[in-house]
Amino acid sequence: MYSLVMRLVILVALGVGVYVSSHLWRIVFLILFALYILAWAKLHTQARAVDMVRHYRHRYANHLQVISGWLQLENYERAEQYLMERALASVHPGIFRGLPLRWIYQMIALDAYAESLGHMILWERPEHIAGTYRMLWKLWAVLKTVIPVTQGNIVVRFAPGQFVVEISEEGMAKLPRNYIKGVTWERHQGVITASWGHR
Repeated sequence: MYSLVMRLVILVALGVGVYVSSHLWRIVFLILFALYILAWAKLHTQARAVDMVRHYRHRYANHLQVISGWLQLENYERAEQYLMERALASVHPGIFRGLPLRWIYQMIALDAYAESLGHMILWERPEHIAGTYRMLWKLWAVLKTVIPVTQGNIVVRFAPGQFVVEISEEGMAKLPRNYIKGVTWERHQGVITASWGHR
């Protein structure tokens, strides 16, 4: 809180400097103001990246704790099942390999957001991502819509030029048909799907 107040005080001081200064000093204050805004934005991005790293460390620790518990109970079959179905599906490091950096950053951020609400995103076939920013924006919009209201895990399947998001029908009373242009929402056998892309 103190840090935020200090940043706002500095911004106000620079703004006052821009307003009351003569022509030459006004340019200097404007440059300082712009540099401070850029530094603030960079600091915010770095803080968000640190939060995402913490999120992944926390996830690894949770999975190891669960697997350790099953092994201590000598339930090796349950430990192996958990490892294959949950742990490896959610934390294996090669899942984002080869993707554009912007995609990786947004997918990890969405992953962290889902886990903060008790959900897990299972990414299937991410190697098919074409890497367009339009597709990334549509995926981000769909996941930001469904993550807060879904119950359980979210499956995201990729194919060349398209994606399909699957969630459980529980928790979502109505389909937001007109919310995201180009996204088709369907309900079938207890599963809601949101699809986008060329078929």
